[in-house]
Formats: sequence, structure tokens, C-alpha cells
Amino acid sequence: MSLDLVAAAGWVRSLMAAPVAAIFATGALWACAVPASSALDPGIDVRILVKLVRPSQDAAAIGADAARQSGVSARYAKPMSAAWHGIVLRCVDVAMCDAAIARMRQAGDVYEAVEPEGRKQPH
Repeated sequence: MSLDLVAAAGWVRSLMAAPVAAIFATGALWACAVPASSALDPGIDVRILVKLVRPSQDAAAIGADAARQSGVSARYAKPMSAAWHGIVLRCVDVAMCDAAIARMRQAGDVYEAVEPEGRKQPH
């Protein structure tokens, strides 16, 4: 009789494990499918071009410096040349991005020029 109870308990546990596994799998898929800047993250991305005073090809350093100088989230987008680079600023609103660009323009020891690459993109 105790063998039957052990078998029944194992069967019940396997039935309970399937829904739990499905929940975890769905969560993992959702995490992969939702982009970082989704409807859950309202804000705008502003693409800018910067001309460095000291040309560089170090994308990580250029992106980190853009975040430091602008005061907002920034990521390196693409090189145009050793001096010109594309950066994406992530801001809550247009005013915040305008202020970030103004801060970057004031950093004359880092940037020779800071220009908008295109239109502000709401997300």
C-alpha cells in the first residue's frame, strides 16, 4: 500500500511541476521578446553626432563619456570616422534631451561639435 502512495505522490508532483515549468518558460521568453525601450519605458531616444577633440575608436569609452558629460543614459551607436561618432541619448522628455545636448556642447575639452543626427523618436 505504501508503494502505491509513493507512486501517487510522484504522479501528483509531476502534474504540479508542468504548470510551474510553463510559467518559468513563459517568463524567460517574455524577457527575451520585450525590447529594453518598450511601452513600459516611456521616453525618447535622440541620435546625435559628436566630433571628438581627440579622435578615438574606443566605442565603450566614447559611450561612457557621453553618458558622463550628458547626465542621461547614453549608448554608442556607430563610428563615422575616428573623430565623428553616433551616440543615442535616452531621455524622459524633449527638455531633458535638450539640456543633455547643451551640457555636451559645453564640454569643449571633449567635444569639438555636438549635432542632432535626426528627429527625436518617442517610444
